[in-house]
Amino acid sequence: MPRVVDVRARASRRERFLEAAARLIVTKGYEHMTVQDVLDDVQQSKGAFYHYFDSKQALFEGLIDDEIGRIFDAWQRLVEIPDQSALEKLRQLFQEGNRLKLERKGLGLALLPMWLSDENAVIRQRMLFRARERLAPLLSQVIAAGIEEGVFVTRYPGDVGRIVFAVVQDFEEVLIRLIVAARSGGADRVRIEQVVAACHEVLERILGTRSGALQLFGVAQVMDWFDRSGEHVEVEQISALA
Repeated sequence: MPRVVDVRARASRRERFLEAAARLIVTKGYEHMTVQDVLDDVQQSKGAFYHYFDSKQALFEGLIDDEIGRIFDAWQRLVEIPDQSALEKLRQLFQEGNRLKLERKGLGLALLPMWLSDENAVIRQRMLFRARERLAPLLSQVIAAGIEEGVFVTRYPGDVGRIVFAVVQDFEEVLIRLIVAARSGGADRVRIEQVVAACHEVLERILGTRSGALQLFGVAQVMDWFDRSGEHVEVEQISALA
C-alpha cells in the first residue's frame, strides 16, 4: 500500500521549526543562531529538520514565505469585500500589510542584517520576486475595479499592479535603510515624511488619480517601526505559539 502522508502533522512540524527559529532570531540574532539551537528548542533530530529545510538559510526563506502567506490571506479577504470603493480597498490592503508586519516587528528588525547583507543579495531578490508574484495580482484586481469606478486611468491593470507593487517594495527598502540609520542617530522624521509623500505622489501618477487621493501609508504608522519600546514582548508572543 502507498504510504499515507499526514499533511496537517507535517505542516505542524514545519511550523514548530519556524516558530523556534523566530524566537531564537529575536533573542540571539540570526548570525548567532545555529541549526543545533533550533533542534534543541524543539527537541527534534537533524534528520527531522533536514526533511523540511536543507539549511539555516532555508529557515530564513521559510519565515519570509510564511509572512508573504499571511499577507496574501489577509489581502484576499479584503479584495473580496463587496460594496467598497477601490481607493478604500487599496488603502486597507497596505495598512493591513503593515499591521501584520508590525505584529512581528522584533523578528523583522532582527532579520535586517541578514536581509541587507551583500552576500544575501540573490536571496533578497528571490524573496522580493516571490512576494511580487503572489501579491501583485490582488493589487491588479483592485486597480481594475478602480478603472471601472473612474478613479484610476490605465489600460493595463495587470502590468500596473506589478509596477505599483515594485514601487512599494522600493519604498520599503528606503525605510529599512532609514530604520538601520536611526539605530545610531535617531529617526529623521522630516526625511521619513518626504519619502512617504514621494511614494504617494509616484503612485498617484502611475494610477492616474487625483493628487492626495492615495493615503496608503500614514507617517504615524511608519514611525512605529522606529519605536523600540515593547520589542521584547514579541519573544513571549512567539513562545506562546509553541
